[in-house]
Amino acid sequence: MKTFLTAIVLGVAIVLPSVSVAAGGAVGVVNFARLQTEAPQSIKAREKIDAEFVSRQAKIEEHAAQIAQLEQELKESSDIGEMERKSLQRDIRSRNLRLENAKEELQNDRRLRASEESDRLRRIVGEVIAEVAGKEGVDVVLEVGVVTWASTRADITDRVLARMQELANMTK
Repeated sequence: MKTFLTAIVLGVAIVLPSVSVAAGGAVGVVNFARLQTEAPQSIKAREKIDAEFVSRQAKIEEHAAQIAQLEQELKESSDIGEMERKSLQRDIRSRNLRLENAKEELQNDRRLRASEESDRLRRIVGEVIAEVAGKEGVDVVLEVGVVTWASTRADITDRVLARMQELANMTK
């Protein structure tokens, strides 16, 4: 199914520019991956996500350090009894399990937030692409990964990035 959809998209990408050009329309391309990495809104979103999770990450690192300290104490303590040694080993195992669960939960929460921000950014990028394309008289905008070749004249990525920078400066 995915191969079929890819074939359709490639077919449209090959046919659409020639149809559009024949009808007197303009075709533009945009490097969406570049927009996602270089747009100020994207950078701000990554920083926001990092800030949201910094305290949880610090707690995880603190727990990892405590476990390492207990493991070191276990190695160095030759004078403790067998029961106390087993109790300490169980405590370390239990803490390790909780630590792994906390790490996994943090990763899942982080992924979810990144997805939410990515969706928000995708909407903004789509609106800005439509705005720039409208101003420049572009009838069709294709993503670089779908296009086999495009001239630099057709690439509107820089203009979209410039507009996104303007919008970011307006919200400051």
